[in-house]
Amino acid sequence: METSLRYDSNRRALCLFAKERFTNNEDVVLTVSGSLDTRDGRIDGRAHVRKRFFAPARTTPLAPDRADIGLTYETRRDDVRYGARVRKLLDVTPSGSGMTTLGIRGGVSYGIKRQAAEIEGTIELTHKVFNFQEDQDLRLRLGYDVATRKPYANLRENNWSFQTDFQRSWSVCYDL
Repeated sequence: METSLRYDSNRRALCLFAKERFTNNEDVVLTVSGSLDTRDGRIDGRAHVRKRFFAPARTTPLAPDRADIGLTYETRRDDVRYGARVRKLLDVTPSGSGMTTLGIRGGVSYGIKRQAAEIEGTIELTHKVFNFQEDQDLRLRLGYDVATRKPYANLRENNWSFQTDFQRSWSVCYDL
């Protein structure tokens, strides 16, 4: 089980977060997560089940690496959403080591109560530095969210991560 402490500038409260992922042999994944707001005791939960489809090893360079279809239930929205997502990762390191990648993700989902389509899409440039300092790895991610039309950044060091949208919001997370 993954657990972490999270603080973000919008909620202005420390949350205890937990997530567990269950996978079977047919690439069906059930992810259950929840957070406890330490300020007011509110609990938010999410359950997500999806089927993953991976591209064969010898496909065209522009074919997605992975496609997912599935259902999500969130207590905050009190709605079941169903949809599909695709992901493509491109190694842009000259040596082909995978230390710098360009990630493209997109998807669409529909709610049962609210029939409007929710479109999501991101493009991310990720750079990893192993042993930045002794026993310390670093990952820098710069991206653009197509749905919100905002850039964002994420800096991660082993257990700590910092995320910002460069305008109003930021968050800090410590993995326990």
